[in-house]
Amino acid sequence: MLRLWIVWLVFFLLTGNLFAREEKTETKKEDIELLQQKIDSLSYNLTQLINKQQQQEKEKELQALLDEANDLSRVKRKKQENLGKKFHTGVRQQSGLNPNISMGGDFFAAVSNQNCEELDTPNDFTYGNNGFFLREVELGLTAPLDPFTRGKTFISLTENELSLEEAYMEWLNLPLDMNLKIGLFNAEWGILNRYHDHALPQFDRPKVLTRFFTNGNLGGFGTAANFLLPPLLGANATLLDLTLINGGTGQSFTDQGDLNLLTAANLTHFYDITDDLFFEWRLGSITGYNDPQERCRSFVTNVAMNLKWIPTDRSKYRTIDWKTEFVWGHRQTPGQNINSKGIYSSFQNKVNASWWVGGRVDYTELPFSADQYEWALTANADFWQSEFVFIRFQYQYSQREIKSDTAVNDVLPDDHSFIVQVNWAMGPHKHEAY
Repeated sequence: MLRLWIVWLVFFLLTGNLFAREEKTETKKEDIELLQQKIDSLSYNLTQLINKQQQQEKEKELQALLDEANDLSRVKRKKQENLGKKFHTGVRQQSGLNPNISMGGDFFAAVSNQNCEELDTPNDFTYGNNGFFLREVELGLTAPLDPFTRGKTFISLTENELSLEEAYMEWLNLPLDMNLKIGLFNAEWGILNRYHDHALPQFDRPKVLTRFFTNGNLGGFGTAANFLLPPLLGANATLLDLTLINGGTGQSFTDQGDLNLLTAANLTHFYDITDDLFFEWRLGSITGYNDPQERCRSFVTNVAMNLKWIPTDRSKYRTIDWKTEFVWGHRQTPGQNINSKGIYSSFQNKVNASWWVGGRVDYTELPFSADQYEWALTANADFWQSEFVFIRFQYQYSQREIKSDTAVNDVLPDDHSFIVQVNWAMGPHKHEAY
């Protein structure tokens, strides 16, 4: 009987423990379900809160854009109102209509081992020797006239005269990729003819240009057209210049009578060899009458090249510029035709920020007498104190076989000369090649 009670007791205990476990399991399930409901509710509330915040941010951003647009609209209306007032009054804007004004002075001292009046006195072939000289004071006026045209005027003052060097207007970007020029100007022909004296690589012009056209530029009153052509002969760009001017100088072409009309053409090819190396070559020709009475013509043709090395990362300190030009002349006369020629090669080397060294070799025959000739060797060193002031030291040896009415033995003598040139500029034109 005792055993039976023990068995019932054990059975009761085991059954009660089982029921307790089932109750605990059911309690845990209910807790998990309740917790999951709370999590879902929190997640929903969080999502609603995030959406509300994003909506508020979008509304703020939209309002900021509207405010900015309103501010810009007010500024634009204000500018338009001010612009209208300035257009009608124009009192405070008159200075904006003034042209850019530049002035430069070119002074030099020269000494030679020869005392020859024809070489010492400034004339069409020499600037002077054995003394102190003012070569030129130049006044430059440049301005855009409107979006389609620009105007340039240069006035030259020397010791003895005041002259108009250039004064012209140019229409830009016309049909056929053309620019059109009208007025008084230097012809686009060769490398140096457009350069004013202060921008020359050496103090004087090459002998071949001096003997064929005098020591001034070949120019005059007339018109010229510049065309940008499709690139030819592998060039990166090709330009064609056509010029018609009254511009004889009395050497190759007459400067008297009504027959001093010159026709010039110049074809230029540009090549970008590398990012630092550039090359151009030119082919040009000029024709006009050489005698106002006999109506005989002259033809002057040139082939020119220019090689430049300008390192992009050191352009302030290093540059090499090499120019070479060959000139051939054909002159008709009543008795015979005369052929003459000349050549020069000019070299410049920028060795640092302040100093250039260079030189030139010249040879030329006279356009009216191939038996008379001149050649010269030149060396120069230029010190650039700033972009507004430079000092040039130049030595030149010249050998001549040229007849003269005033020189000893009726021939111009050979000579050694030394020149110190001081050049200054004020205003935007400075000393750049023009």
